[in-house]
Amino acid sequence: MTRSLVVSGRHSIDDYAAAALYFVCGAMPVSVIPVSVLGLLTMHQAALYLVIPVTIAAFLIMTFRIEPISWVVHGFRAGLCAVAAYDAVRIPFVIAGIWPDFFGRLGQAITNSDHQNIVVGYLWRYLGDGGGIGLAWFVSVALFWRFAGPIVAHHPIAASVGFGVFIWSGLIFTVGVLPGGYTLFKLTPTNFLLSLVGHLVYGFVLGLFMAKQVKTVPAELWPEPALRTLTRARG
Repeated sequence: MTRSLVVSGRHSIDDYAAAALYFVCGAMPVSVIPVSVLGLLTMHQAALYLVIPVTIAAFLIMTFRIEPISWVVHGFRAGLCAVAAYDAVRIPFVIAGIWPDFFGRLGQAITNSDHQNIVVGYLWRYLGDGGGIGLAWFVSVALFWRFAGPIVAHHPIAASVGFGVFIWSGLIFTVGVLPGGYTLFKLTPTNFLLSLVGHLVYGFVLGLFMAKQVKTVPAELWPEPALRTLTRARG
C-alpha cells in the first residue's frame, strides 16, 4: 500500500527525514559533478563516499518502511523515461559528431581507471542524472505542496519544463563558468542550443508524469482553485 508524501499535517518527523534523504539521494549524482570540476573531490571519491552510501541508505529506508512513498517511485520512473527521450534527441547528433559525448570519460573518472567506461558513464546518467533528478523534482513538489501545489496543479508541464531549464542552467554554469568546466566538453553555440532542447524535452516528459501524479493527491489537500481543476479532470 502506497501513500502520498504531500504535506497534510499527518506526517511524522521520520517522514520528513526520509523525504529529505530521498531528495539528497536524487540530487547528489548530478550535484557532485561541479564539485569534481572545482577539484574539491574526484568523481571516484564522490561516488565511493557520497553517492553510493546515500543511495544505499535511501534504498534501505524505502524497502523497510511499511508504506513506501509513491512520489519517490513515480519520480524516479519519470526521470528514466525523460532521460531516454532526451537521448532520443541527443544520440543522433552524437553519432554525427555534432554533440560531444563525455559519458565515457565520466565513467572513467568514476571508476578511476585508465580507460573510458561508457557503461558506468551511462548508468550514472540514467540512474543518477536522469532518474535521480526526476525523483528530486517529484519529492520537492510533494514536500512543498502547500506552496507549489497551485502552480503545479494548473501547469504541471510548464512547471516541469521550467525545472528542466533550471537543471540546464546548472550544466551551462558548470561547463562555461566554473574553472575546469571545459574538461567536460567545450561549450559551443551548437551544443549550447542542443543541450537546451534536450532539457526542454526532459522537462516536458517529466511534466506528463507529473500531470498524472498530482491527480493522486487527496481532494482535501488541494488548494481551492487547483481543486476545481482536479474535479474537472476526474469528471
